[in-house]
Amino acid sequence: MRLFLEPTEPLLFRTGRPFDAGESNFAETVFPPTPETLQGAIRAAIATYWDPDITLDEAFSKPELVDLIGNRSSYGRFHITGIALGRSKEDETVERLFPSPSHLVTMNDTQGNKQLVRLKPQKMKDVISDQSESNEWYYLLPEEEVRSKLKPLNCWLTEDGLAKALFTDEPLNRDEMICEEKIYQRESRLGIGMDNTTKTTREGFLYQSQVIRMERNYGFVIDIRLRKPGGQTENTSTDFFMDDVQTQHQLRLPIDGWITFGGERRTAHFKILSHGKNQISQIEREITGNLLYLATPAAFDGGWQPKQWILPFVPPIIAAISHYQPIGGWALNPGDSGGRSKTMRRCVPAGSVYFFDQQVTLKWPLTDYGTEIGYGITYTGVWKR
Repeated sequence: MRLFLEPTEPLLFRTGRPFDAGESNFAETVFPPTPETLQGAIRAAIATYWDPDITLDEAFSKPELVDLIGNRSSYGRFHITGIALGRSKEDETVERLFPSPSHLVTMNDTQGNKQLVRLKPQKMKDVISDQSESNEWYYLLPEEEVRSKLKPLNCWLTEDGLAKALFTDEPLNRDEMICEEKIYQRESRLGIGMDNTTKTTREGFLYQSQVIRMERNYGFVIDIRLRKPGGQTENTSTDFFMDDVQTQHQLRLPIDGWITFGGERRTAHFKILSHGKNQISQIEREITGNLLYLATPAAFDGGWQPKQWILPFVPPIIAAISHYQPIGGWALNPGDSGGRSKTMRRCVPAGSVYFFDQQVTLKWPLTDYGTEIGYGITYTGVWKR
């Protein structure tokens, strides 16, 4: 079941950096929101609509609902299998947008125009090391001569653009690359701490926060699935999920409604997308390739990769990763605003690409944590030697 969330207010998604009143004066925001943020908002919305006549605490005391979406200690049969940005088109369909793969970079040509360049693995020569059984080492090089400094692409790709980037060597069209400024704007908000007892401002508690204002018709596309009763928790094969009609019926979600998420509980309008208008794309049909692309962040026990690659995977020969992304969160106490910080994880960011020297088949999300809530959503691709 695919949801389209269209924000109606500026959004605040806190980073992993602590922000304490009186100690820090600037609260940053991250974009897009992390799987932690989205899963919490969606599960809360499901519980709200599941039975409008009872409170959230009462809803989560119902075994039927807990079996579907879990509670504070489990996820039940709930799975997020797709996370992307989206834009609503005139024909009422929603087009998904994905982070640009890290092996796509730009440089300026002789006329000063920005030119797209692909990085590909190249074998190092005359290298001797005891760190590789095959004694083969690779590094990433552009396909053509470099005329200026290479820079990240810093844009979002349409589904067709991503499929072209993952499966072909064809150049991307301008309409397949969406600049960030067309999707959202960053704005600043000024605030000051208050003393609740005297109702006066507190000296030294002036602060500034950053918010995201998304452009009209842009939002988030989330794919939700329910595992069939008795299905294995670690298996995310299509055969282990209920179909979209059954999922909507079980979760009791209306065709459209309202949801709150992010800092300060900002609102967004959601609608369930028609099943016939959003067919499975090429990036989801192809499960075998020699390149893996992360569409969402992944948390690994081994840093930039799993501690051990389990069959059918073999270790990659090289990877294109920009930098780690710290993801944590805040676990609220029931009934009050207190709580505790969640574990902070250094995640491999969305857009990262892993190259292999043989074919690999993708059967589940590539992550050691958060498989159920959208971490490590991965698509295959092809790179030609």
